Amino acid sequence: MPLTPDFESFANGWEAGQNQLVYTRLAADLDTPVSLMLKLANARPDSCLLESVTGGEVRGRYSIIGLKPDLIWECHGQQARINRAARFDPAAWEPEQLPPLAALRALLAESRVVLPEGLPAAAAGLFGYLGYDMVRLVEHLPAVNPDPLGLPDARLMRPSVVAVLDGVKGEVTVVSPAWAGSGLDARAAYAQAAERVMDAVQDLER
Repeated sequence: MPLTPDFESFANGWEAGQNQLVYTRLAADLDTPVSLMLKLANARPDSCLLESVTGGEVRGRYSIIGLKPDLIWECHGQQARINRAARFDPAAWEPEQLPPLAALRALLAESRVVLPEGLPAAAAGLFGYLGYDMVRLVEHLPAVNPDPLGLPDARLMRPSVVAVLDGVKGEVTVVSPAWAGSGLDARAAYAQAAERVMDAVQDLER
């Protein structure tokens, strides 16, 4: 199954310090978002299924499945923390040295990628939520409401595999990002991203 881009194109961007995406497309006219989620995520933690919606009522064109995050970022009050080994060690949390909003801005900049033509905006990046209490970072509000769940104010993950189901074309695009700050050379980065894509394709073809 052909991968896009080829290694030469990937290496040119990599050597320029640019984040890269490796991806392939396959037919999925008999699949639903839920069936793809079951094949890919298989009840793994830290996976997500997102649907696009038009006008608040009509399901949109794309469904996005993200899994196997390489990092997870959380905010609790005035403190943020990050796990940069999330795929292999769910307990490897480290406190952020910057205030939460500054740390989030830095992470967004680190995760920015130029999307190839034809890929939707949600093909790579950070996925998750920013809760209402994040507003307390920019506005002083009384903390009078109970917090029975104790959830983070924000939790974002950066999937190492994203599957984009195009409901119009009946195809799924499997994407794996390669982050320029990983310390890998171009050959290793391309090989690892390609392996993640092909592993996901095998799961889809089960």
